[in-house]
Amino acid sequence: MQFGRGKPSAGVFFDSDFTDLDSVLAVAVLYGLQGKNDCRFAIITTPRPDLATVGYVDMVQRFYHGPGRNFAQVPPIGMRTEGQPGATPQAFVTPFTKKKMDGAPAYLNQVKSVVDTGDPNTMFRNYLQAQYAQNAFFVLAGPATNLAAMLDFRGMKELISAKLKYLVIAATEPHLKADIPAAKRILAEWPTPIVTAGPELASELSFPGASVDKEFAQLEPNNPVADAYRAWKPDLSDTPTVATAAALYAGRPKEGYFKLSEPGTLAVRDDGRLAFSASATGKHQTLVFDPSQKEKIVHAYVELASAKPVIRMRFRPDVMDEKKDEEKKP
Repeated sequence: MQFGRGKPSAGVFFDSDFTDLDSVLAVAVLYGLQGKNDCRFAIITTPRPDLATVGYVDMVQRFYHGPGRNFAQVPPIGMRTEGQPGATPQAFVTPFTKKKMDGAPAYLNQVKSVVDTGDPNTMFRNYLQAQYAQNAFFVLAGPATNLAAMLDFRGMKELISAKLKYLVIAATEPHLKADIPAAKRILAEWPTPIVTAGPELASELSFPGASVDKEFAQLEPNNPVADAYRAWKPDLSDTPTVATAAALYAGRPKEGYFKLSEPGTLAVRDDGRLAFSASATGKHQTLVFDPSQKEKIVHAYVELASAKPVIRMRFRPDVMDEKKDEEKKP
């Protein structure tokens, strides 16, 4: 159930394998957009059963929700328990070794076992049902494993169609090749429009690493995204972005950051590459880099990713006042 006057900003569903900095920066950008009421996070899920990585992502989520938040206010990270966990990026472990001035840990890992995570399919169903009609979107920044599995559940395609406006996919080669059958199925069966951010964006758009010791540090000394960035890239070199571009477009599709290709149909070949067929009735489009927007995009990256968390109240104050007035009536 959602509270407040009128329809809230669009809900965000984010799924990633979290094997790179790009995915974490995408999460930071989406939370920055949430702080400006452009969207609001619903859930984060992953197809990779890696508790160490999920512990880091959970900590990032709690950082943006604020201290003292309970289970109901901070949903668990949805983690698939099947498959191979793969390697945990060391940069996602390093932040937990950081200490505050008084010697206390800067960050706490609250994911100790599978019971501290959620089942992606259950979370998809429950959180989709909680959205207003056509008032949510999905960002996929990893293999399509979780999304393909979701389609197996009865009534799920109808629920997706009713609640989601679109799916935006960071369609990098590693993500597509990691689960080609799942990628094929999503492009063939997903019921909403799909927009893909292709790997060519990585050569045109990078997140400026220098901002980590400038904009990030000025706002918050203990920022888990900044600390993971420093651990991953001690030289603070720039990070090519595809997932972050997908997140920015998904949260602000009308801002003009990117151009869109003509409509058509995308398919995944057996070698993991995408094939596009133009069609006026097609539901698929691809983001097209616009050089004139590069400076604007990079500025948005930094402004949104480095923004201080904006703590969202479960009830808006005016709604709480109305409820109290109602209770006082005879």
